[in-house]
Amino acid sequence: MSDENPKDYASPACLAAEVAPDYFDPLATDPVAAADAARWRKAARAQLLAARGARDVQATDAAIADQLDRLLAQQFGGGPGLILAAYWPIRGEPDLRPWMARQSAAGLRIALPVVTAPDQPLVFRPWSPDAQMRPGRWNIPEPATTAQVLPQIVLAPTVGWDAGRFRLGYGGGFYDRTLAALRPRPYAVGIGLESGRLPTIYPQPHDAALDLIVTEAGFRP
Repeated sequence: MSDENPKDYASPACLAAEVAPDYFDPLATDPVAAADAARWRKAARAQLLAARGARDVQATDAAIADQLDRLLAQQFGGGPGLILAAYWPIRGEPDLRPWMARQSAAGLRIALPVVTAPDQPLVFRPWSPDAQMRPGRWNIPEPATTAQVLPQIVLAPTVGWDAGRFRLGYGGGFYDRTLAALRPRPYAVGIGLESGRLPTIYPQPHDAALDLIVTEAGFRP
């Protein structure tokens, strides 16, 4: 399979047409398979990012916000007093900032992730609609404070996702490291698009499965 021109998302990382998509052993450490998976992910990521612009942004983002309201009501009693880590949208990600502002006004404590160094877990800093912001790593806005909080719920934006609740992100591994490090581990919710569903992302030993995927169409447990 060409690294630059994958035939489709269902193609496994190697021997695409000759094996079942669920053959992949997530505990495998074979370096060749890992390299093949990395190349496949890079190609899939590029295609999914390019396709993001085709959606109805306003309708999709509103639908995801509605699904998150339903999740909070059903599983967290609405969420007042809980700390929820959201994200600042980049590269066409669902924009939940209006929802974050509404939830902040309703008593949910909102935080944003901050990258402090490469290959380190994220830290979470408190956010509110009137919070002072500053440019962080890669110029992504972050709260201009040194305060840190420990969220009970983490929203992790996805480029793609699969039925095992594994997340295809941008390749930095920040959410995987963070979920592995936090104790107690927060409830991790992937925020994705229905069009981002993949048969598998070929999970590696470092990949952390999420607890739930939320898209514009509903919950994907």
